[in-house]
Amino acid sequence: MTASWERSRQAGPAFGGATLNAVDLLLAGSVVFTAAFLRGYSGFGFSTVLMAGLIFWLPASQIAPMSIALEIIASLGQSRSVLRDVERRALAYLLLAGLIGNPIGVALLDHVPDQAMRIGVHVLIIGAVLTLLLRPIRPTVPTAMVLSLAGFVAGVVNGATAMSGLVLGLFFTTTAISSRAMRATMIAYFFFTDLWAGALLTVSGHYGGQILWHIAAALPLLFIGLWLGSICFARYGSHDRRFRRIVLWLLLALCVIGLGRALL
Repeated sequence: MTASWERSRQAGPAFGGATLNAVDLLLAGSVVFTAAFLRGYSGFGFSTVLMAGLIFWLPASQIAPMSIALEIIASLGQSRSVLRDVERRALAYLLLAGLIGNPIGVALLDHVPDQAMRIGVHVLIIGAVLTLLLRPIRPTVPTAMVLSLAGFVAGVVNGATAMSGLVLGLFFTTTAISSRAMRATMIAYFFFTDLWAGALLTVSGHYGGQILWHIAAALPLLFIGLWLGSICFARYGSHDRRFRRIVLWLLLALCVIGLGRALL
């Protein structure tokens, strides 16, 4: 561990308070910006990057509610530009099936260690991504049954590990859904699931003054990152095949980061 990390841990909260030195503040800010940029471009990946990056300055118990709140704000900020592109049929099946799978994932926590589940999910997705990169399949229009199965699996994974974004990102790369609809539908999906999670966190008292201060401090970087990411998508994301490959590489990077964090 670095000396700056030790000083930050001893001093107290990260950004949002006056306890970080300039280097640590710049690094923490760059994590928020990177996460927001990826969210703006691809529609997912925000929470994974935020958790992996800010864990050096904040405990996971503070990052999780902060991430949920910022995800909701991000979805609201993007709603006007993506609403017309949402694949409503796919969204409905994914959400309804996810509601069924979610409690099963939560129940698994009583039988399988959290770290083991996270490692398993990351390894499976890495394997699937590498397979799709090396041997691309022909995208198909998902049936109601396929959408329901994907939503159910995403719900189980979300309940057990809160990593449904990785599952959905992988699923959408195998479909004939356009890049604009893929991105918009994921943004809409996360809005509804995060709204539910945020309500539960609020009722259980997870949004104290310190976390609200962290959220407020992150907002400027969130909006700048979303704006730049959205511009990049508008310019380079309209090519469906290229966008799918970019999403696959992004999934691979996020899973490698997550796997490394789970093993350390």
